[in-house]
Amino acid sequence: MLTRGRQNRGAAVQPRHINPSRVRLRQEMARFAKGTKRGMRVLDAGAGRSPYRKLFKHAQYEAADFAQLSSAYAPLDYVCDITDIPVDDGSFDRVICNQVLEHVPEPEKAIAELFRVLKPGGRIFLSAPLFFAEHQKPYDFFRYTQFSLRKMFEEAGFEIARMNWLEGYFGTVAYSYQMMAKNLPANVGELRGRGLRWKLAYVAPIVLLNRKLAVRLSRLYARLEVSGRRFERGMPKNYVVVASKPADGTPPASKQPEAETKAETKTGTKPAPTMAELQAEVERLRMETVRTRESLRDPLVDLALPAEVRTVLDGVRAEHLTYLKPENLQVLARQVLDADIQDRPGLIIETGAALGGSAIVMAAAKDPKRPMRVYDVFGMIPEPSERDGDDVHKRYQKIVSGTSKGIGGETYYGYRDNLYDEVSDSFTRHGISPAEHNVELVQGLFQDTLKVDEPVAFAHLDGDWYESTMTCLERIAPHLVVGGRIVLDDYFHYSGCRDAVDEYFQDRPGFRLERRTKLHVVRTAGA
Repeated sequence: MLTRGRQNRGAAVQPRHINPSRVRLRQEMARFAKGTKRGMRVLDAGAGRSPYRKLFKHAQYEAADFAQLSSAYAPLDYVCDITDIPVDDGSFDRVICNQVLEHVPEPEKAIAELFRVLKPGGRIFLSAPLFFAEHQKPYDFFRYTQFSLRKMFEEAGFEIARMNWLEGYFGTVAYSYQMMAKNLPANVGELRGRGLRWKLAYVAPIVLLNRKLAVRLSRLYARLEVSGRRFERGMPKNYVVVASKPADGTPPASKQPEAETKAETKTGTKPAPTMAELQAEVERLRMETVRTRESLRDPLVDLALPAEVRTVLDGVRAEHLTYLKPENLQVLARQVLDADIQDRPGLIIETGAALGGSAIVMAAAKDPKRPMRVYDVFGMIPEPSERDGDDVHKRYQKIVSGTSKGIGGETYYGYRDNLYDEVSDSFTRHGISPAEHNVELVQGLFQDTLKVDEPVAFAHLDGDWYESTMTCLERIAPHLVVGGRIVLDDYFHYSGCRDAVDEYFQDRPGFRLERRTKLHVVRTAGA
């Protein structure tokens, strides 16, 4: 990036300072982008402000970042840690990861995860620093030599196509002088009080002249670097790695125990795995599947829940009034609390209450003066439509067959005779009287009862199927206040819900989708 120096009246124009790293990285990235075919799916892992989005405008560019810094971020497709990206294996043709690895506490896991999300034959472009000041504190953990990078990439299973300096030694020298100029005192006043006293007259000229000299030398070496006269001697500032995932998609074979190796050598075949080993592998694969759907920790995790809210949460879980795990209930409670803390106006809404557990927790967390509406048929779930996939229709057939079980083996909630009264009694039993806490239970189909004509601060949508989800989005999302949030319970579970969400928010400005454990939709701008 080029920036103009200050121009004072009567003073000469200062020469522009060049950042060789940015210039070189832009050149390298343009080269990588040219090798990316039209329509390929590209993941920018640790995208930040997505400075290279335009280079991949011919491809399907998607951005991921953990979004925990105070700096601005471009629109993100995934808010997640790059050691845990919520996509299926082999989802992307290309991955780019620039100046991110130093901010990851477990870099080996990050490289392994980027290997996982790449398609067989896919390619990755990664840059990482060897020589750079601490930055983005406190998320700055490592610097990398070529040997550490090669070790991590090869152990993950990558085939390295090339590894080179991002900029030559002139770039490193330019950066050193830049840091020198930045940190030396700029005037005599800054030297006072540093224990120099009578030596000030002798030391000041040396220090100040060195600062001015450092500024000029930094600019000189930066220009030499970008002009092409570069040397790969001494120490680089950054490395670039371009690697590919093998066409067969297999990771490296793990090291075999010595006894197993001897047995295989002797018999010519690998011993059959034991039942314990098979069970361990099944559990590992199960956890891998869960991990792909997990995302960044709750951003409000440090917001303490009041003791009475925790008591209610534990109570509804103990009575099997919700399918949600404790951590998901905590997310809902914190979002409701945050709406009050931020003085965000509007309703609290839940669509799809089932036995009422999550609604009771949300009601316990909110200000009793804030209105809340809970919508449900309070009976048998409606039939899905042709817009729902086979997974939905199979689930519905099981429900109507009468063989579904409740959370703890009890009668499934859809088979109960008077669910409305049960839910109302559960509110009262947990100390949340609907009348006293400004909670209204609304019975009926969403298309008949869901009529919103006022601001919405937060909504929890648990409608399962396509039509119910689409109805909720069409009637709630337009009223969501800026900063307000919708949490969709079934986006990762049922195809109908997922299709409705993707269809509704496609090319719709003013919203940001965050793929956490549940899908979150945040209103970023008004209509």
